[in-house]
Amino acid sequence: MLEFSAPLATTNPNLLNNDIGRRTVAERGSPSVQTDTSINSLRLQRNAPNCLTALRVVLAAVIAYLLYQREPGTIFAAGILLIIAASTDTLDGLLSRRLGQATTGGALFDLVADEILFMPSLVLAIRAGLFARADGLVPLNPYLYAVPALAGGATVLAGVSIYLWKRRTRFMELPSPPPVVKATYWFWMAALIVAVLRIGPDEFLAVMMLLALIFTGLAFYSYLKKSCYVFTD
Repeated sequence: MLEFSAPLATTNPNLLNNDIGRRTVAERGSPSVQTDTSINSLRLQRNAPNCLTALRVVLAAVIAYLLYQREPGTIFAAGILLIIAASTDTLDGLLSRRLGQATTGGALFDLVADEILFMPSLVLAIRAGLFARADGLVPLNPYLYAVPALAGGATVLAGVSIYLWKRRTRFMELPSPPPVVKATYWFWMAALIVAVLRIGPDEFLAVMMLLALIFTGLAFYSYLKKSCYVFTD
């Protein structure tokens, strides 16, 4: 049986208001309730990291146009722009951490920009026959490399879409990509750049394509193991 002392039984409006105020502040400070902080915001801010990411999207459109022409000069220019665009992927992340401007919205924009750069460029490079010199060195060339890479990109875009849909009704932490996933993207890009710029002998291109395939398998396992709740939760 609960017993109350006389002072507690007295209804004091000021005490009640103070108590409610303290509980409200505590609830607002609780991570389980107050989660829409600046770092978790989905709104894109006008800052240097996001400008670099936007530049990557613009360069992706230019690269796609150049590869579509299938002329030696335009293909070479596309390869140079691929290197520049890929470097912005490192610079925007570095700047966001150094300047304290990392946000969930910026991270999602970065993921989408990566695939906007890579996926159309890969398809157009295959259309231009730039992987043909690996024939006989890579089984099912170029599909053994291209199909898993494109499937990986599609998985990333699907994960971003599902995450945004679920964030409409509740907070969900954005999983950070494991190191092997970040390395995989660079192997995808390295094989593409080698093919577009015809860097090194044919065997070098074949090795880069096979390494990209191996890392793609590792990335699928690692990413789905760590981040499958985005799809299932």
